[in-house]
Amino acid sequence: MIPRLIYRFALLIVGVWAFAAVAGNSMAPPLERVVADMDQPFLPPGTATAMAVQRSAAAFGQTPTDNIGYLVLERDGRLGDQDRAYYDQLVTALRADHKYVYEVTDWWRMPAAGNTAVSRDGHVVTATLSLDGVTGSTEAVDSITEARAVVAGIHPPDGLHVYITGAGATIMDEFAEIDRQTQVITAVTLGVLLVFLIILYRSLITALVPLVSVLSGLTVAKPIISDLASRPVINVSLFSLSIAVAVAVGAGTGFAIFLIGRYHEQRRNGFVPVDALADAYRSVAPTIIGSVLIVVAPLGALAWLSLARISMLATTGILCAIGVLAVGLATLTLTPALIALAGRAGLMKPPQRERLRRNWRRVGTRVARWPAPILVASSVFVLIMLLGLPGVPIGWDETASTPSNTEANRGYRAVNQHFDANHVQPDVVTIEADEDLRNPAALTVIGRVTGAIMGISGVRMVQSASHPGGMVSKQASLSATGGNVGDRLDQFSDRLDAKQSTFADLDAAVRELGSGLDLIQAGAQAGSYAIGGVSLAVRLTQQATDKIRARAADVAEIFDPLRKFVGAISDCRTTPVCSSAQEAVDWANAVVGGAGKLADAADQLAKSAVDAAAAPGVTLPAVVATVSTEMAQVRGMAAQFRELLGSARPVPTQELPDYLHQLAGAAQGNPGSNLYASRRILTDPGMRPTLDQFFPPNGRATRIFVYGQGLEWGDEGAARARSIEAAVTETLRGSGLKVTAVELTGVGPATRDLQDIVGGDLALMVFITLGVILFIAALLLRSPIAGFVVLATILASYVCGLGASVLLFHRLLHHDLHWSVPPIAFVSMVGIASGGNLLFALRIREELAAGLRTSIIRASAATGMVVTAGGVVVGLTMLALGISSVLSVAQIGVTVGLGLVLNALVVRAFVLPAMMVVLDRWLWWPRRSAADEEELEPATAAR
Repeated sequence: MIPRLIYRFALLIVGVWAFAAVAGNSMAPPLERVVADMDQPFLPPGTATAMAVQRSAAAFGQTPTDNIGYLVLERDGRLGDQDRAYYDQLVTALRADHKYVYEVTDWWRMPAAGNTAVSRDGHVVTATLSLDGVTGSTEAVDSITEARAVVAGIHPPDGLHVYITGAGATIMDEFAEIDRQTQVITAVTLGVLLVFLIILYRSLITALVPLVSVLSGLTVAKPIISDLASRPVINVSLFSLSIAVAVAVGAGTGFAIFLIGRYHEQRRNGFVPVDALADAYRSVAPTIIGSVLIVVAPLGALAWLSLARISMLATTGILCAIGVLAVGLATLTLTPALIALAGRAGLMKPPQRERLRRNWRRVGTRVARWPAPILVASSVFVLIMLLGLPGVPIGWDETASTPSNTEANRGYRAVNQHFDANHVQPDVVTIEADEDLRNPAALTVIGRVTGAIMGISGVRMVQSASHPGGMVSKQASLSATGGNVGDRLDQFSDRLDAKQSTFADLDAAVRELGSGLDLIQAGAQAGSYAIGGVSLAVRLTQQATDKIRARAADVAEIFDPLRKFVGAISDCRTTPVCSSAQEAVDWANAVVGGAGKLADAADQLAKSAVDAAAAPGVTLPAVVATVSTEMAQVRGMAAQFRELLGSARPVPTQELPDYLHQLAGAAQGNPGSNLYASRRILTDPGMRPTLDQFFPPNGRATRIFVYGQGLEWGDEGAARARSIEAAVTETLRGSGLKVTAVELTGVGPATRDLQDIVGGDLALMVFITLGVILFIAALLLRSPIAGFVVLATILASYVCGLGASVLLFHRLLHHDLHWSVPPIAFVSMVGIASGGNLLFALRIREELAAGLRTSIIRASAATGMVVTAGGVVVGLTMLALGISSVLSVAQIGVTVGLGLVLNALVVRAFVLPAMMVVLDRWLWWPRRSAADEEELEPATAAR
């Protein structure tokens, strides 16, 4: 009834589709604009990392964002003053953009942390940008675009390269590349498809029927998607749109090929066009409807019921469902209408390929006669394809999926060439507490946490309030020249305490020098100058200078172990406890140097006094003038020296042993935990800008930056994130701090969350989809066992395609399989491959009256060429996605394409019928048994 109505009103149906396409696209907003305005976050909002971003921002009183970017300046030589001026200009301009840029962290201006911003060779400097939007969202894209526009608006000095990079920039560049290539790939796909259809049908008109049907379905689906997305009822993304177009084109083409194939078969059997179309429609329509439901039901459920948490999977699922539904409807209405119009015009005559049909009949005969050996041989082939799957590392690195010439990747490359690993990809630990952490006790705990994190395998540096310059290795903080910091400070403080009298003796020697100077001056003023008269004063002065030199030597000896100790620590100036000890050493050096200069000046004064007294003919005023000038200089030096001696740094001399004991105690709380344990260091004005990066204004939280070795976007980063959480939690247990929360953000934690979610989403998708396939196939074939056979062949085709892709990309091209490939390829394979397998199984059941083996032979002869050719054509068309420079898109296209070709040539042609023959006794349970059939011999099964 329906096919005859379609035949009768074919022109009207074509007109309705044309009107729907034109009207829909004129009324709905442009899909391209809607997609550009509705980019989805890379991770769902409910993940542990996303929640940590929110809580960490709240703890620091900041706007929450995980869109962390990095300003990178690179020069082939060392950065100069003009580069510094340009950098300052950029930072100022970015900070002025309050809409898109929340914060610019300028580490270069922080003395205690500047080494973390500039590369060791001085060629590269970085600054951290906190940008608006969640990574992957439209807001994040706008922020990165605006930041890059700010940079582009300020011309850099010649030879300086400037980049905005980061995780958000990587995702943006990846999707921008997909958008740039979508139209080209679609055009190539349709062009390849047209060529293969012309080769298949040897008729341009016949080849255009599937193409027009598919394009009409997509054209009508486009405004539907646009309208639903703009409301917004559904979410869309560039990635999901490109994949959905490919899946819809493949599925729609397959449906049309099946319908045209059955129409041609009946035309060859002598049917008139209307009867041939009616028979083809009745035979193929159930397959098309079943295939559409197989795609729409599970994928629609995943999206509409929010079962898929990854936005990429959810949006791909719903767009594939809408696209396949549209092309399925077009195949059930427009395709037969076009066939009817072509039939009336005497076109679309079936090509004569009797030889191919005989070959497929032979294939069916061999499968019917020797199902077990063929099944074993086919299974061996499938197993070979599976050999590449076990142990293959899944690629989570979005930078590897993105072309190397994008700005984000060029920025990463510049940083990686001049810094250690993951310099712009740190994990960030936020510790919240119900108390102010800006005190020595809390910093002691922070130092212990820092040391615990540093002890994790794969961590190369930890930057915290206790180590603003970064703890680069456990040994760098634990020891220098073989000594533990706490132990060395304890030993030195005891040594210093035992020799406190040295400083009093030095002060007494300076006072004795003052007495000698008084005698010299008094003698000069009394005029009693002669060798004998001045000898006593000079002798006292020389004795005082000898004592000064001796006591200065004692001071040098006392501080010599500490001087050598701190000198062996390369980053001492930026290491808290070491910098405090270095300050004491600097004071001691100043005392020793000042004592030597004072003694030399006093000796020179004594010599001048003796020479003046012994010189003949020298008048009294001249002698007094000479001695008085030098006397004033020496007295001034003595006063300055005594002031220096009484103002030891960082605390008075008498307090210095206790001070060092306190530092030692803080350090010994955890070996090597170099802390800002001193209240003086906490209140040092020079350290405030640095410490403000680690504490919020109320001091009730702190940040720790963790830099790892290896790939942060991968298993290493995810495993390290789990280890960091465990280490922090364990260290804080029993620490005495009133910790309320520990949060972890960064690329590693995000990868951990992505791994957990993708595994769950894929398992749920596979479970629901396989259940739907089994139900629909069993319903159409009226047998759960037969439905299971169809299900098994579709699953086998999927794993074959996945295995072949692994062999190609991983074993030969040395690329990891991108994480999106298994789930997206599964969606695509199910949407495209299910139709052909269902059609073949239904044709076998249709011929079942002659017996199972005979029905297999007849089904192979009748549909083998059509179904196989359709699978190969669509598979080769999907391979067109392999030209994409975005690795994930290319791998998905190749995986699906190879899977469809293998399904058509091996699984559907041999495995499916062989399994049916092997399961003959139970295949059609509970309705009928093969034992009840009168089987024709395969040799006489031709019809």
